[in-house]
Amino acid sequence: MRIIEITRERFPEWRRMRHELYGELSAQFHEAEMELIFSSKEATCFIGLRESGAAVAMLEVSLRNFVDGCLGGPVGYIEGIYVTPLERKQGYAGELIEFATSWFRSKGCRDMAADAELANLIAQDFLTRAGFDETYRVVEYKRSLGRE
Repeated sequence: MRIIEITRERFPEWRRMRHELYGELSAQFHEAEMELIFSSKEATCFIGLRESGAAVAMLEVSLRNFVDGCLGGPVGYIEGIYVTPLERKQGYAGELIEFATSWFRSKGCRDMAADAELANLIAQDFLTRAGFDETYRVVEYKRSLGRE
């Protein structure tokens, strides 16, 4: 698998994989978040390609100043990782983790982190097998501050 940083031309493939991974989110939310990631200095997306050029995986990453369980920043954060169903169990997710590890090191990170929803036992098992240690279990909340 060849891993490349996202380009605007690859947005349709990225959008498709995001929808498969985060299906409960609206199309408008995906579009807005993709634009934020694409224009960010602290976040990006990488796409995994087969030899044919078909996109079969994605890796969304960011650099965070603070992450529970980590001392100091920047901390490399895996925001999302996805491999298409037909390509699973071939080591691609592990390749993405190793790619992220190298990318985070190149950005000065001492630690990397990720999260999984409480009900997503498959993701939790994957992260454990990939060498991550569980640090906390939480339910997150937000409150919009609106615009004045």
